[in-house]
Formats: sequence, C-alpha cells, structure tokens
Amino acid sequence: MANQDYTYPGYAKIMHAGMAIFGITAFLTGEIAENGTGSTGYYIHTYLGLSLAVFVLVRLYAGISGPGPMRFSGWSPFSSNQWKLTLEDVQSLIQLKVPERGMHEGLSGITQAFGLMLFGWMGLTGIGLFILGDGAEDSLFELIEELHEVGEALIPLYLALHVGSVLVHSMAGKPIWDRMWRFRKSG
Repeated sequence: MANQDYTYPGYAKIMHAGMAIFGITAFLTGEIAENGTGSTGYYIHTYLGLSLAVFVLVRLYAGISGPGPMRFSGWSPFSSNQWKLTLEDVQSLIQLKVPERGMHEGLSGITQAFGLMLFGWMGLTGIGLFILGDGAEDSLFELIEELHEVGEALIPLYLALHVGSVLVHSMAGKPIWDRMWRFRKSG
C-alpha cells in the first residue's frame, strides 16, 4: 500500500479543513477566553471550539460508518501491526530516510489518530466547561478545566508532528500535502 497513489475524497478534505481551521483558531483564542463567560473572547473561543467539535463528530461518524478509506477499522492505533510499522518508520527517520506508507499506516496513522483523539478530547472537555458554566467552581468544573488544559498543552506537539511530517516529505521531494489539497485530477 506504500506505493499507492491516493488522494482524499472531497468530504475528507472538507472535514480536514474544518478541523484544521477551527482547531487552530480555537487554540489561538484560548487566552482571550480567560476573562470568563460573557466576554467577547469567551464567546469567540467557545464558538470556534464548538465548531471544531462538530467537525470531529462528523469525522468520527465517517470513521465508524463512512466509506472504506476513511473507516477506522483499517487503521486502529491499537493494533500490533500499526505499532510495528510505526517502529519501522521511526527507524527510517533515524537513518534520515523518509518513510512511505499508505493512507493511515505506521507513524502517519498514529499521528492522525493522536490528532483526532486530541481534538475530540478538547471538544468534549470544552463542551463540559460550556455546559457547567463559568460560575461553577465545584470540583467537577475544576477537574474538567484541568483536563482541558492538558489537551491544550499537547496541541503544539501534535501540530509539530503533523505539519513537520508534511514538511519533511516535501523537502525530500515527496510532497504528501497534495494528497489532501489536490482539487483537480492531474493528467
């Protein structure tokens, strides 16, 4: 599958764009939400985060019941084969060789699964904070807020892995970004 030339279907491109746009902008507006409910910054961050949660839910739906290439059944991050391929990919990178895998295989699949879990985590905890409201200073609110901040700290790591892998592939002459962002058939 490593040599398979593929592009993502249109709906996957829309889901990716939605998660990227709303995920990054929600992350970047997190600090302006610190003033609490009622502030403009809070509402901007909240609506960006809720929009991200919608895209993550649509992606989860596609992963469970969507068409073949987007289904989770083919790329579980918990399978031993996925981790075997991931180890091979890391060994290739150590040897300064860029690994080539198919859709959702090896390190690429682990990175993508990490991103979906992370953005899902942020959406879930963000919704919890939104429902409980800023005035709730109970232990449940505090716990969810701390869990949300753990996810916030992991976002730069995920972005470095995901964007970094795209850059490494591009510098090696294998631009994988066009799999997601090619909108016309080449030919």
